[in-house]
Amino acid sequence: MLTNILLIPFNIFVAGYIYFLYRSFDGINILAASAVLIIFNIGMAGVAQVCRYIYIDKEFSTVAAFFKGIRENALRFFIHGIISYAAFVVSYLSIYLYYKGTSSHTIFWLPLIIAVVITIGLLFMSYYMNIMTITMDISLKSTYRNCILFSFGELKNNAVATFGLLILGGIVFSVVYIINNSMVSIVFIVVMQIFFLPSTFQYILTFYLYDDMVAMLDETKHTIKNDEEDQENKDSPSLNIDAEDAGILEKIYEESSDEFIYYNGRMIRRSEVEKLIENSQ
Repeated sequence: MLTNILLIPFNIFVAGYIYFLYRSFDGINILAASAVLIIFNIGMAGVAQVCRYIYIDKEFSTVAAFFKGIRENALRFFIHGIISYAAFVVSYLSIYLYYKGTSSHTIFWLPLIIAVVITIGLLFMSYYMNIMTITMDISLKSTYRNCILFSFGELKNNAVATFGLLILGGIVFSVVYIINNSMVSIVFIVVMQIFFLPSTFQYILTFYLYDDMVAMLDETKHTIKNDEEDQENKDSPSLNIDAEDAGILEKIYEESSDEFIYYNGRMIRRSEVEKLIENSQ
């Protein structure tokens, strides 16, 4: 609840933007209205940071964690917002136009199905953007590549997370339907948005996706590191030394604190020098 309260300035911006559109154009265009999520997503950096700390049982200050998330990731989340908005616009227009085309010719069903599949993939990809950015210190290029891989590579987790989000949305929709009063419904949605929805939405994704995401990324990182070390060992010619050389090398090793030690015409890493000295004894 405190996390959602800290998000209030971003909610005010969203409300002001929607009101401006409504007053300016006598209605709300979904494509124009959804552009507000670009700025709102910056606030979600704080929400994602808090949800991650809650999930991993880390002792922390909610306020400090929230502003840390924004301070360290605002630019990346802004870029995520732009990319997500562009993906939404293209997906929305594609599905809308192809669906309208099916009434005139059945051939439009094929691109419509393809557009729906791509849209689902982009949706699953968006699930990982925030939590991966908060968790992993990797480039944006690597982030998007991993998100694409996870979008279809983790279909089971993505489907379960989607089901959880649908339950959350279904609860809100059901209450609004039961109320059957426009003004009361608006008040209810505003209260839910201020005190409940953003952090619950993000925590559902964190709960279902975090463990497998971290495990797979760690495994990939270790595999790459091992491959690099194997290649380095393969590229490095073997070096054998006798007891006399070992004594000289050990003396140089003790007198130097550099990462690489020059000996016998070549630069040798300190860890390799240690192995050489041990093997010669």
